[in-house]
Amino acid sequence: MSVSTVAAAQTICAPLPVLGRDVTVPLVTGGEVTYAALDYAASAPALQRVWDDVAAYAPYYGSVHRGAGYLSQLSTDLFENARKTVEEFLDCRPDDQLIFTRSTTDSLNLLAAVLPADCQVFVFETEHHASLLPWKDARVTYLNAPRTPAQAVATLEQALAARDPYGPALVCVTGASNVTGELWPVRELAAAAHAHGARIVLDAAQLAPHHPVSVQDLDVDWIAFSGHKLYAPFGSGVLAGRADWLQAADPYLAGGGPAARSRGARTGEWTWSGTTVPPGTRRAPRTSSAPTPSRRPARRSPRRASTRWSPASSS
Repeated sequence: MSVSTVAAAQTICAPLPVLGRDVTVPLVTGGEVTYAALDYAASAPALQRVWDDVAAYAPYYGSVHRGAGYLSQLSTDLFENARKTVEEFLDCRPDDQLIFTRSTTDSLNLLAAVLPADCQVFVFETEHHASLLPWKDARVTYLNAPRTPAQAVATLEQALAARDPYGPALVCVTGASNVTGELWPVRELAAAAHAHGARIVLDAAQLAPHHPVSVQDLDVDWIAFSGHKLYAPFGSGVLAGRADWLQAADPYLAGGGPAARSRGARTGEWTWSGTTVPPGTRRAPRTSSAPTPSRRPARRSPRRASTRWSPASSS
């Protein structure tokens, strides 16, 4: 092993600066030991840098998209800038829609709620539960576990070609197994889906933390993943992709905020207001630096502010 290889190995094996890395836990035999988290596939701790930035932002919190005050406008700008950051991370198409959710499960339940009428769903029986279970109101075809990537593509093509009626269809596939770590042939499965008039959503919960993910290169219609597997604070997720099914459906959640505009105070009718955010008050934006309180937003409109940021001060 060369010197450079040794150095690289030491870098790779260096502990991640995550929250709670010095936590000690009791042993059944007595005493305590520094905790070793061995199930990052289920949930990973937040990076210390991320947690510090969220804490630095907390005093400046204001309701996103729901106020004309300084802190509300500041938080709204942060929220929308975070959306742009994730769109770049995923290499989304220019006309894609990105929605912040609570998790991969929440993202795929959102997509399940906007399926067109008579849409058939195709999933492999080896799927992550988040992509296996949300389709309870749709006609679902469960595909047998393939032995090879080529068999996965062939199985999907056969099922899609034989569907009756030959109408709208959605394929849901994982990018990486949460059990074996096996990578799935996403690009080939997407090509097979599109060749048979179907769309495809990628469950990237296990893939995004370890591999570059490009919506355009993989040619998937939607992608879903969770922040809590990606060293982000828990309770965050993303659904990104084509906007037409989302915009054609009723709102996934009804309530406060600009995502739903009431058409009658007591009728329960509503319409989309044209925004890409869910109703209600949003979570704190995930920031990369702390705000500078002395700066003021440019007074361009009553709803938005132009803000500038400086690196977080050392604590």
